Amino acid sequence: MDSGAIVVLPDRFRDPNYFEDVIDLKEGIFARAKALDCSRISFIEPYSMISLILLGKACLRSRGERLKLVNIPIPVHQYLDRMDFFEGGVFMTDETLSEKMLYRRSAFSRSVIEITEIPNKERESIQVIRKVIALFRKRSTHILKYWMTPNIIEYFVTVISELCQNIYEHSMDSGYLAMQTYMMGKENIVRLVISDSGIGIRKSFEQRQDIRYGSVAELIEKSITLPISSKREFGYGLCQVNSIVKMLKGIIFIRSENAYVTSLYHKKMQDSAVMFLKNDLSSFNGTQISITLSS
Repeated sequence: MDSGAIVVLPDRFRDPNYFEDVIDLKEGIFARAKALDCSRISFIEPYSMISLILLGKACLRSRGERLKLVNIPIPVHQYLDRMDFFEGGVFMTDETLSEKMLYRRSAFSRSVIEITEIPNKERESIQVIRKVIALFRKRSTHILKYWMTPNIIEYFVTVISELCQNIYEHSMDSGYLAMQTYMMGKENIVRLVISDSGIGIRKSFEQRQDIRYGSVAELIEKSITLPISSKREFGYGLCQVNSIVKMLKGIIFIRSENAYVTSLYHKKMQDSAVMFLKNDLSSFNGTQISITLSS
């Protein structure tokens, strides 16, 4: 897959689990690539989009130069442009779309929350979070139109607030948020993604010697199923978020360092869940979180 300085990215941008194949390229190929060939990508969703930004950001920090994206398929380029993918300056490209080919924001805006950078400083972060929540409230009836139930908007406001707050409280780095409703086959999906490339969950819990765990995945599981905090004796951040996802019969995916945990709450499963824990993955700094509802 490595042709000189150009890396051809695989078509693995449809789901957090699929994106693991892209993360696997990080150590051996991203480290020496000058450009990423996107020609094989047929679809890209919010988690993969933000995770690609984090990979590019890591490359920019370590090498001091931006990666170039080349051969971007038009539908993918339209989506990336619509979601403000290039606004942060992490990647560069010589390819541009004409005005006629750009998505009209007046027609499409109601179904998305564009990529928003969440600063790692408390005051600036709180201001951004307030703006994101205000924008979500404005667009929520369209974003959640297939899932609209009493209190669901407030549930998502709580999730956004808690996860974005974790970025400046725990990650020691800035992060990103994006949200979108889209179709996958005949299925309606809404996905909220909040991710960072900071110190990760394990390092944030280093001072809590009273919390025992055998692996990073086990610690992630504890953090979403028990009221524990890395800074105080009790905490309800991730645990509360997980409870809300359970209430909404959704899916929560959390990745940190070299592990991930996926909890699937299905309508037919009532109070139980299918939980997958996986360790020994390719290392990826920070914490990446995806929350999904489907119908």
